[in-house]
Amino acid sequence: MSNYQLHSNETSLSIPRIITVDSVNYYEILVKCGQVMWTVNHRYRDFADLHDRLVADRGVSKDKLPPKKVIGNKSPTFLKKRQEALEQYLKEMLIFLKVTMPREFVEFLDFHRYDIIFMVQHLACSLFLRGDAFLAKSKKYGFSVLELHAISERMKIPCPPTEAANSSYNFSHILDFCAQLETIIVLPTKNSLPTILYDDDTDKYIPHALHKPVGSSNLIPVQLRYELSVFKTLRNLIIYGVPTKNIQNVGALRETLSRIEVYKSETKQICQIALCDNVHKDADEEELDKLKQWRNLRHAVFKENQLTDIDRTIRLFPALKDLVLDKNKLESIAHLSHLNNLQVLSLRCNRIVQCPNWHIQLGNLVTLNLAQNRIRLLEGLARLYSLVNLDLSCNAIDDINEIDHIGNLPLLENLRLLGNPVAGGVDYRARVLSRFGERLQEIYLDNEKGNQTEYDMALVLSALRISAQKSQRKLHSLLDSSVGVEEGEGDTKQGQGGDSEPQTPGTSKGASR
Repeated sequence: MSNYQLHSNETSLSIPRIITVDSVNYYEILVKCGQVMWTVNHRYRDFADLHDRLVADRGVSKDKLPPKKVIGNKSPTFLKKRQEALEQYLKEMLIFLKVTMPREFVEFLDFHRYDIIFMVQHLACSLFLRGDAFLAKSKKYGFSVLELHAISERMKIPCPPTEAANSSYNFSHILDFCAQLETIIVLPTKNSLPTILYDDDTDKYIPHALHKPVGSSNLIPVQLRYELSVFKTLRNLIIYGVPTKNIQNVGALRETLSRIEVYKSETKQICQIALCDNVHKDADEEELDKLKQWRNLRHAVFKENQLTDIDRTIRLFPALKDLVLDKNKLESIAHLSHLNNLQVLSLRCNRIVQCPNWHIQLGNLVTLNLAQNRIRLLEGLARLYSLVNLDLSCNAIDDINEIDHIGNLPLLENLRLLGNPVAGGVDYRARVLSRFGERLQEIYLDNEKGNQTEYDMALVLSALRISAQKSQRKLHSLLDSSVGVEEGEGDTKQGQGGDSEPQTPGTSKGASR
């Protein structure tokens, strides 16, 4: 962002062109302040309104503004001359108002949108007038990354003269307001929530606002770093479309935060969140034990990012109860055995194919969402004995016998299988319910309990299956016993032949006698 206080001598104004929209002429003003630049469009009427206020309040000479012309004001020659005259007017006003920079001139040139000092002053004035009323209704507020960057940078510089001259601009209004908030939403820009899209069909992330310049400036949100140390009692942090690696200091959030949500931020590893303000994010086991944990964090939503694995820094969230990792690129899970309190895990829309021995990591899990993955086999879920809710919809399960692996889970009540090949078979519901034996009436399959017809058919199918299994076991037993008898008879014959005393060649009983 620009800093007029530091770069006032490197600030320039120009009008490079005229834009005509619906027969109305707008003069495009190019503002440059250091390395930052932006444009703002105004009609001649806007210039006239600004000039009237500057004449009345700031002692500007009345004849500085080019005069208004009623006839011939749309001819190219006249417009070119007015363009040059208005540019000269802006340059003279910048020189005249260089030190005081009144609010009307600042807002006319959009300094309050792109400059650190003027954005902070604009926010401070707004909170001075409406902050208490806002907090009385809600302790939740949305900040753009520009605002947070401006607040963070303002903390590092002395009080500017314009702020000291007007108490409504005092930076303390912002600090007091932030210290009382309980929930904040961090966005690339104000009102940018609907502009960050995710293409579900191609599974391709489309960062519409993340790498796009803000407004008419050359500022890129993804390049702006910020601190969160001004929030003293924050309980909920929602980051939408902004990389967590841009956070320089989380302050007291590791102690106060109970919920964190990170959406569409291009995050590839958990460590980019758990160690967001650490320079080194590849800590080994010994270093992890020394790092400060997020002790009160109960709920974490890391949705629609680009996570490829769950790294060991997940242990820095020891009190976590709910973990949502939907719409990432996960193929397996790891290190979740450190989360002894974890009860809800959602892995919807990932790339999971198998679930080998998940009970080792998810011993206390109550709810598991695996919808829209690539799972065919369910043996790895057979020992999740605390599981109550299981969503397996839209996977690749095509064998009804796979249900046997979860049919004996003692607490399972809600099961979703729609969208799998097995759900397209004849009497699908009755066939699935039959795998739960005496508990079939306790099961909600695809959000519905079975009806009496389905229960009757399920009991018949269950009885037939049990009978077939008994017959099969009996047949195996008979086959095993018959093989045993044949082997025994062979051993007997071999034994009888072995009992006969061997004859010495050339001898007989008579000869021996």
